[in-house]
Amino acid sequence: MKKLFFFLVALFTATAMNADPGDGVVIPLNPIITTPDNGGNPRSPILVPVLYIDGYTLTAADGTLSSTINILDENGDVVFNTFVYIEGGITLPSTLSGTYTIEVIRGSQTFVGEITL
Repeated sequence: MKKLFFFLVALFTATAMNADPGDGVVIPLNPIITTPDNGGNPRSPILVPVLYIDGYTLTAADGTLSSTINILDENGDVVFNTFVYIEGGITLPSTLSGTYTIEVIRGSQTFVGEITL
């Protein structure tokens, strides 16, 4: 039992150390579609992706790898789209200004939030 406890503490510590947001602010994301992949357990907890924003830079951290990020305007049109394959910074176009919906799609799960540029 002690080994499991120390393993979990080490895992959470290492995960927290990987996220380097700089001066960024966490973007709160809420799941909107949560269907299990390939018959998975629907009672499993959902790992919510973590994104930070600092000016026009998004920083992808935990649970964001292998995800598609869409930035949508007030009409629901996609104004920016990218695929996250590594942790790190994503530079948004400086032509964007105002409040946008951010959508993170990972497999069959979709998470939405709001950002202001």
